[in-house]
Amino acid sequence: MSAETNEMIHGYRLELDDLIHGYRLELATPACLPTATSWGARVRLEEDITQVLPYLNASLKNGDYNHNAKILLWDNGGRKYAFRPYEIAIAPVEDREEAQAIADSVIGMVNDVWNRRHEIEPDLEGKRPPPNLLDIYRLLPGTNCRECGYSTCMAYATDLRKGKAELAQCPHLSQQAYADNRVRLSGILQPTGG
Repeated sequence: MSAETNEMIHGYRLELDDLIHGYRLELATPACLPTATSWGARVRLEEDITQVLPYLNASLKNGDYNHNAKILLWDNGGRKYAFRPYEIAIAPVEDREEAQAIADSVIGMVNDVWNRRHEIEPDLEGKRPPPNLLDIYRLLPGTNCRECGYSTCMAYATDLRKGKAELAQCPHLSQQAYADNRVRLSGILQPTGG
């Protein structure tokens, strides 16, 4: 490609400063379910995209980045993406036409983020794992009094972990005897990243 030309690949207009300039699209049914009606797509890249992953991680909602493993997982409304150095995996896709359109779109997104990287603060952190259920449960009163609206402290702890319940629902945690536990629970239950 000359310095003055752009190239069209699979309907996407590539610019000279884009990170990704070419790819090969492969489709496969899931190995564990060979009779599946949906497919998985693999976008095999000519370029290593490792350097854009922290910028993508900062730009995407519902992403989970592992800097050491060089992988970014992204859930975009039920469609899952895995960005690796020379590959983007996408699932599910219905057919080759849809896979092609999604591949072109995601390549465009990666190139856009790459071209705007000077405006984006890279994020090297992945999602914080959810808090341990037993760690939450051990800090609750353990009375199973039902005053929080749950039949047991374990059921309450489960919804606290999922973010479906509030610490304020437990009247015991507002008592001085449980002040330290409440502070520790607040720290454990901080929202996860991603």
